[in-house]
Amino acid sequence: MSTLAAFGDKMTEIESILVALDELDVLCEIRNIRAEILLLGGAALLLHMQQADRKFRPTRDIDINILSSTDAKGFMDILSELAIDIVGGIMEVPPAEDFKERDRFRLEGTRFTHIDVYVPSIELLACSKIFSRREKDLKDLEETDLLELCDLDSLFELVEEYKDFLLNPNDPNSNHHQLKEILKRKGININ
Repeated sequence: MSTLAAFGDKMTEIESILVALDELDVLCEIRNIRAEILLLGGAALLLHMQQADRKFRPTRDIDINILSSTDAKGFMDILSELAIDIVGGIMEVPPAEDFKERDRFRLEGTRFTHIDVYVPSIELLACSKIFSRREKDLKDLEETDLLELCDLDSLFELVEEYKDFLLNPNDPNSNHHQLKEILKRKGININ
């Protein structure tokens, strides 16, 4: 049985994510593998939102990037067994290296012995939604407190930087075209 099957269709709380990561850690311990991972997507946003005592929609999966591993194939096998997805090449911006190099924090207060889990800043996660073309990402920007929790100066600095990396900056389906209107509707002042 995969980890996700143990939680039903959706994970709505940090505890569900930590249980899945604990299972990952146990399998890494059994197979003598050490790894560093970067938690992304809905799971990372759930952590940020719950720490700020805010609601966020449930997520169906755990998305990660691998920062390092002592056994790449063995670690990939474990991730596959647990239905943990590796995000790679899905997002145009922010680039994957920014998730690895920019502000992030280590998930503390866990019992993990064989994995270190890092979470990107909420501004980087917001950018992944701002530069998406997916309707659910647009809804996250419009209907959650994600933008309210961001440091707006940092967010706008990232948005301006990433606009230059877009393959098609005029794509009308890119959520970044609606950012100012969303902020205005939310009553968030932009200078």
